Amino acid sequence: MMAQTNATNTVALESLLRRMRSNEDFPALSTTISEINNAVSSDHSSTQSLTKIILQDFSLTNKLLKIVNTVSYGQFGGKISTISKAVVILGFDVVRDIATTLILIDFLQNKSQATQLTDQVISSFFAGLTARQLTLNLNMRNHEEAMICGIFQHLGQLLTTFYFFDESQKINQLISEGIPPKHASFTVLGISYDELGSGVAKSWNFPTRLLHGMQGLPHDKVGSASNELDQLNITVNLASELTAIVSSIGAEDKNKAIQQLVKKYKNAMRVDEKLLQETLEQSLQEMSIRARILNIATKQSPLLKRVSEYTNNAQKEQNQTLQNDVELSKETSVLDSVDLSESSEKLDSESILQAGIQDVINTLVSDYKLNDVLQMILETMYRGMGCNRVLMLVRDVKTNVMQARSGYGQDADTLLLDFKFPLHFTPDVFHLAVDSGADIVIEDTDADAIASKIPQWYKKISSAKSFLLLPVMVNKKAVGCFYADMQTANAFDETSKNLGLLRTLRNQAVLAIKQNQA
Repeated sequence: MMAQTNATNTVALESLLRRMRSNEDFPALSTTISEINNAVSSDHSSTQSLTKIILQDFSLTNKLLKIVNTVSYGQFGGKISTISKAVVILGFDVVRDIATTLILIDFLQNKSQATQLTDQVISSFFAGLTARQLTLNLNMRNHEEAMICGIFQHLGQLLTTFYFFDESQKINQLISEGIPPKHASFTVLGISYDELGSGVAKSWNFPTRLLHGMQGLPHDKVGSASNELDQLNITVNLASELTAIVSSIGAEDKNKAIQQLVKKYKNAMRVDEKLLQETLEQSLQEMSIRARILNIATKQSPLLKRVSEYTNNAQKEQNQTLQNDVELSKETSVLDSVDLSESSEKLDSESILQAGIQDVINTLVSDYKLNDVLQMILETMYRGMGCNRVLMLVRDVKTNVMQARSGYGQDADTLLLDFKFPLHFTPDVFHLAVDSGADIVIEDTDADAIASKIPQWYKKISSAKSFLLLPVMVNKKAVGCFYADMQTANAFDETSKNLGLLRTLRNQAVLAIKQNQA
């Protein structure tokens, strides 16, 4: 019987996946999330591989940097201005969890097909933040894992509303008639919400830890956790149930339901009503911060209004002093103060370059890996100048060849294979740069005065009309070179202050190499 059920679920899942893949936006969503998960799970995971994927999305890059610079991540100290440094400081898993969450929320938020979906997005996001806050309050590890599991536990329902709206309405009708969501979704879709969400997450190459954390509890009774993964799963489900309770109507019913919730989880977690109330308050504050960054329309959210009302009422019952009432009025205003207008994400080049320079300075005074610093510099050049491509060339001592080793931008990975030249002298701009240590700006590769100085190997692999070369000289010898290009002519201004900032970044690379050698 079990085998038959699994076979039925597999058929239903494949049918739903085919329908979703026929929608032009789903494959792009799947590809990006899968690439991020693969980059983190690979045995050859590198700062560059994860950074490169994130940098492909301008909006994702800026939102992720804003998130990691909020007070929630203040324990890491200092401002983080590059994705490369975020990966180094926070770790692959944390950046993966934040990025994946942002991708899903942004995808659903920007293309909502119904008001109902907006409410579900907010509810799922709040459940994730509540799970994260619970781990913090209980001194547990893996806060970001708890958040992503809390959000993606609702993935099946979110995707159903987004892609199969008519079916979602039928499911809601069955739920309103008293049928549990698991049975209602199975009746209509041939698979439950949980199984749909888990199946899609597997197709996105989610790691086993997260798949386990997303699962609903198999029984109503909650026993003690036998390991860390079970603890994660229990925390996520507690947060989900708590969110469902406070989203319901009736303060008196909420109090009774939360008392029952504490009893249900007492053998698994050290929680009481006061801790859950504090968790909700803190999650509400975090929601207001992240809502600004993600442009989530929270002001009219029924869920968040009910959470705010519940936490305020609970506080008043505990302490009726005037001071407390003053603080409560401030708390109430948190939700109303959220600015829903979309702020400009575009930063000027100079600001990005200066912030990146500061990132490198802060890194150089601590223990660091040379490659991590070089990736920060490369990323800052790419983002700050808005280049088509930026590459880092390195001298291969054995072959006496200057070879591109890493880079960001259009077809950068493909270009790395062919972007190389022998270091025996040839009268072209590349040898002029590495032989003399001169910074070179080529404004137009087709200009009569310069065309003959552009080597044939370069013309075969690049159609860029302008580029610059910043050699990395150590002891008067080129050990590497930064290359950046633009598709249009005259894209680099030799008098620009930004070019000076690029030179500063190159000089930081020289310093990092010298310190590393020492």
